[in-house]
Amino acid sequence: MKNLSNYTTMSKAKFRIAAALTALPALLSAQQTEAPGPNPVYTNPVFLVMVITAIVLLFVIYSLTATMKNLSARKKEESEKSSSGMSAVLVLLAAGSSLPASAENLMPPVTIGGLDSWIVVLLGLVILVEFLVILVIIQSVKNLLIGLGLQQEPDPDSVKPWINWKWLDRQLTDAIPLDREAEVMTDHEYDGIRELDNNLPPWWVYGFYFTIIFGFFYLLNYHVFRTSPLPAQEYQEQLAEAELMKKEQLQKAAANVDETNVTMLTDAAMLASGKEIYTGNCAACHGQAGEGGVGPNLTDKFWLHGGGISNVFKTIKYGVPAKGMIAWQSQLKPEAIQKVASYVLSLQGSNPANPKEPQGPEWVEETSGEAAAQTDSLSAVANDTLSSAMAQH
Repeated sequence: MKNLSNYTTMSKAKFRIAAALTALPALLSAQQTEAPGPNPVYTNPVFLVMVITAIVLLFVIYSLTATMKNLSARKKEESEKSSSGMSAVLVLLAAGSSLPASAENLMPPVTIGGLDSWIVVLLGLVILVEFLVILVIIQSVKNLLIGLGLQQEPDPDSVKPWINWKWLDRQLTDAIPLDREAEVMTDHEYDGIRELDNNLPPWWVYGFYFTIIFGFFYLLNYHVFRTSPLPAQEYQEQLAEAELMKKEQLQKAAANVDETNVTMLTDAAMLASGKEIYTGNCAACHGQAGEGGVGPNLTDKFWLHGGGISNVFKTIKYGVPAKGMIAWQSQLKPEAIQKVASYVLSLQGSNPANPKEPQGPEWVEETSGEAAAQTDSLSAVANDTLSSAMAQH
């Protein structure tokens, strides 16, 4: 009967572990079922390593639980409590399969090693819980061994800490204590000061160890899991972002163009766009090549309302209602008016067939004040030179 009871208890434990192992793949493949992709989750190496680790830890938990039950066979109450505690842990591990399918929405859309971050975090939590359960079971086994007299209770004064920090410090830095300085003292003496053949300072050694640890996590971050972009990739992303910002800025600047700040466009794509606008709206009056028709010739140097980009922009924008030219500002955006005005000015000197006779005064571009001053100065120098030469003769 006793063996039958132990067999029944172990069968229940096996059933719980099998249920937990069955629930984990179902949980982690839930998102894959909802949104199938070209690379299944279960073929990812990170996923496989973490799942195998979780399964191995579950078998360790099972083995330790069986050992603890055998040791507590004479303590039925303790055995039942321990079994119920382990059942709660296994139920907790299996309960993950009931998480909502939208659990990934609780975390930012970041991938770690090709997996969604919520899958990696969930697996990591499962493995962490399993480690904690193993530590608790090991401590429980030790307490049972002490309670059954199979192991002596340790003397509190003789219990050593898990980590001997002083010993670890000596191993990592290989530092020599002050009371052993004679071992590393050399025969070099300067004004009573003896030189020590000591190792590198501990702060330097710890800094070196820190660079090793940092390099390890750097490698995982940038080259294994690829959670952060490499410098070259980050540079390309910043260039793309800057290009978008540049386009937005140009669009905003183009929307604010008027006759006071308009400039001549020389880009081939801009002029081609201006040509399309001209052909669709202006060619009926001014001719396909700008030779003139109902409207004046646009290819010569004579202008009724002033030449230059500012005057042409203003004429197109506000129109000439007295002569039948409508104001285009209600139909064309400022950037479109700038394009067509630049295209019109690019027709200067094209000499089309059958041009209309010139109309209006000849337009001469005004020189800037600085250029005019330089021209006047050069003219004055030339006149002085010429007067001096004539006086000598």
